[in-house]
Amino acid sequence: MYRRTLRTSVIMVLALALLATLTAAAPARVQARTRCFPETGYCVSGRILDYWERNGGLAVFGYPITEQRTETVEGIWTGPVQWFERDRLEDHSNEGLGVLAGRLGARVVELQGRPWQSLPEPASRPEGCRFFPETGHTLCGIFLRYWERNGGLMRFGYPISEPRIETLEDWTGTVQYFERRRMEHHTELAGTPYEVLLGLLGRDVLNTRGMPSCEDPIRPVAFGLETRIGESRFRNSLFCPDRAYASAPAAFQPFQHGAMIWLDLGEAGRSIIVVKDAGRPAPEPSYMITEDRYREGEPLPPAADPPPGLYVPVRGFYKIWYGSRGQGQWIGYGTAPERAERANVQFFGGGGLVVHLLETDQVWIFGPRYNYWEQR
Repeated sequence: MYRRTLRTSVIMVLALALLATLTAAAPARVQARTRCFPETGYCVSGRILDYWERNGGLAVFGYPITEQRTETVEGIWTGPVQWFERDRLEDHSNEGLGVLAGRLGARVVELQGRPWQSLPEPASRPEGCRFFPETGHTLCGIFLRYWERNGGLMRFGYPISEPRIETLEDWTGTVQYFERRRMEHHTELAGTPYEVLLGLLGRDVLNTRGMPSCEDPIRPVAFGLETRIGESRFRNSLFCPDRAYASAPAAFQPFQHGAMIWLDLGEAGRSIIVVKDAGRPAPEPSYMITEDRYREGEPLPPAADPPPGLYVPVRGFYKIWYGSRGQGQWIGYGTAPERAERANVQFFGGGGLVVHLLETDQVWIFGPRYNYWEQR
């Protein structure tokens, strides 16, 4: 009897020990798998990692650029979200939908001040193309083949533009926008698996956080500048058109290493834009905008005579030129006298602006960061 009781006790102890072992091991088995990427310092785990790996991984989504976190998306849905270089992944599992990609194609054209509903539709429907009555756009050639072979409607959504030439940073080529993505045709990579690439829309949309928002409805680009702005290498970083001024009093003077533009925008004040190293890349910030603090009749320190054929600036330009660095050594002398101008000025929600000097038909495009500018 004693032996039977002892044996039963031993079995119960072993059973309890085994149960404790299994219970302790259970969390390890259900713990979410995680992959970390030293390239950006972020990790991906759980359902979003599963979706990322099953649907193309690095080539399709790029590296993670945020942690997984709860966000409210466009004011209509709140849930787990993680941003990647090319996409935003949203975990809709609580609604039974699994992981979905964000509508970043539609969002980025909206941030550029051109909602997809306003984009031109095709004049005809070429043979061999697919037409989508849902958006009024066609899908042809290499973009159609890529769309069909890589997930179609579920991955990209409907096309929301026709193919168009765009300049994206230092690359110019044919692109087409979809509800969720932007396809880019890189002819320089023809014959490789990378001839069609997906735009870095996750990065671009995420970078707009904290920038001034667009008014609703979004103001159009004024003064017929759409073409020149569209050709700009940083068009996508300007985002929404904002306030604009027509035929404002202005002045312009070129310098040996830059230029200055004076603007009088009435109640918005008088400003001077200083462009450094105009016409060639500069490692330092290449433009600044400063208030014009010169007052008519204000005494200014004297300057040495300029070399033959060069000019010392006057008034507000002189006050900045002389400054604390000593007679304009940082920008040189004027290469022509200051001249009166009229200017159309267009501001953008991303912080940039465009100045069209009407007398000489110069268009200066200033990006939202002070090392971005170009002249067209």
